[in-house]
Amino acid sequence: MDRKHELLEIYKLHAELADSISRQRGTANRFYMLVLSGLSVLFSALLQRRNGVPLGWLMIGFGLLGTLLAAAWYIIIRSYRQLNSGKFGKFKVLQELEEKLAYPFFTREWELLKEGTDRKTYSELTIVETFVPIIFCVCFVGLLLIGVVLLVTGAGGAQ
Repeated sequence: MDRKHELLEIYKLHAELADSISRQRGTANRFYMLVLSGLSVLFSALLQRRNGVPLGWLMIGFGLLGTLLAAAWYIIIRSYRQLNSGKFGKFKVLQELEEKLAYPFFTREWELLKEGTDRKTYSELTIVETFVPIIFCVCFVGLLLIGVVLLVTGAGGAQ
């Protein structure tokens, strides 16, 4: 196998790995969105039928669980971002390989996207993605805090 063909095969492998990472990120996003949405629905249902469970403790439990899940989701998104970034990831490796190949596909694409410096041309997906777990986190922290206030004031006891 000649050197060019070997480099092309390595390039294809790295491009496939980069695509696989993007698919995994999408799967992780769907998972967390489903779990946090389900947690919200479950909280709503239990709120209707508490059967003596103190409201404050119910809010604290769901608030804490939702906050932890949203924080985990945020950390995973950041991890994928680091994995795909120029410093750490597959795209930098692909660009280095392209220097030895006939056409620098990823490098040219990045040039056309103005290297991410113009938000009208390109908004990094992971930046947009991080807003969703932050919104969930804020909601669940709010739930947690309201639960604490209810317990402290005595309004969230068994009812």
